[in-house]
Amino acid sequence: MKITVKAVLFLLLLSVCAGAFGACGDGAETTAADDKTDVTVTETETQTETETEAVKERKPVAAVYPENGAEISLLTEEMTKWVKKYKPSKLDKICDFTEKCEPVPVVLSWDNTDGALYHNVFVADNAEMKDAAVYLCNVPSLTLCDLYTGYEYYWQVVSEYEDTTVKSAVFSFKTLASPRTVAIDGVSNARDIGGYKTGDGKQIKRGIVYRGADFERITEAGKNKLVKELGIKTELDLRERTNRGPSPLGDDINYVAVSGPWYDKAFINGYQNDLLNELRVFADADNYPIYFHCSLGRDRTGTLAFLLEALCGVSKDDIYMDYEVSFFSDMSGYDDSTAPSAMVNVLDTFRQTVQNYAKGRSLSEAARAFLLELGMTEAELDAIRANLLEDAR
Repeated sequence: MKITVKAVLFLLLLSVCAGAFGACGDGAETTAADDKTDVTVTETETQTETETEAVKERKPVAAVYPENGAEISLLTEEMTKWVKKYKPSKLDKICDFTEKCEPVPVVLSWDNTDGALYHNVFVADNAEMKDAAVYLCNVPSLTLCDLYTGYEYYWQVVSEYEDTTVKSAVFSFKTLASPRTVAIDGVSNARDIGGYKTGDGKQIKRGIVYRGADFERITEAGKNKLVKELGIKTELDLRERTNRGPSPLGDDINYVAVSGPWYDKAFINGYQNDLLNELRVFADADNYPIYFHCSLGRDRTGTLAFLLEALCGVSKDDIYMDYEVSFFSDMSGYDDSTAPSAMVNVLDTFRQTVQNYAKGRSLSEAARAFLLELGMTEAELDAIRANLLEDAR
């Protein structure tokens, strides 16, 4: 009598999945295996001739979604259309106080696996599947959250049957190069500033600097996401310092409070020490990952994001796109009646003033010249760039 070891294993392993690539529940019960382990699939059971013939008749596992090689967006349909046709200062609708910038998860699905007991799904950033995250699924689908934008992913399905193991081809998909928004329960307007390319062949590292609104409505699930999943070590609070701190994320969080300037206030003496203090947070490698915010995550936050991105050499259009994402959030409009395009014009006036510090040169050089005059040192600015930048891939 044949012992159904695979069936027993399947029953033992059912639980909710959470792995290196951010799997999240979609009704299927899944579990993550060791996420940083190379796995070689072998067949350990002796097959009879009849079983071998049955295996030969099985169709290859087929990728249903995403189609192999497809490019997909991690944004809502409305935001995706905006990104693909993006032009600065063309977003004229007023915020309607609904959150429209939360990311869309990717639901991997596959076919031709009827009768399978369960599936091991491997997800990696390389075609060789080295260091793949591994998920155990009892249905032919897997929901992945918090993927990177502008990134290529590879995935493979290994289906376990009573009589054999069937391994799929390696499938791939690309995510649209766009702002990487992040869902944090109780926090509006949150996103990663990473992924943007620079003019010298580099890009801002993903997963180390996040921006957004304050934590006034944050839930325990939101705190858990920031601390345990995103690994936040520093909260940089740009609001007025009155009655601020400690961080609601916990006593272990490095909490830094400054009265952050917005737009042209960055050139006013009363705010310049605070501007220096907030920038120096990014010069210390021990502070990362960092979450910085004001109240809405738009003006004081947007001013700091502008300076960091400009210093790193991000293009003007990408800087403005990152800024305008705020208008898709539920807090971006606050009590304004001003069109988003008018707010971008305010940012553009700030950019032009910064550009005057190095006329005829790049925005990156101009931002560096401004920050040096402000009181930053060459070593501090080099440290910020070293902490934020990596070679583009």
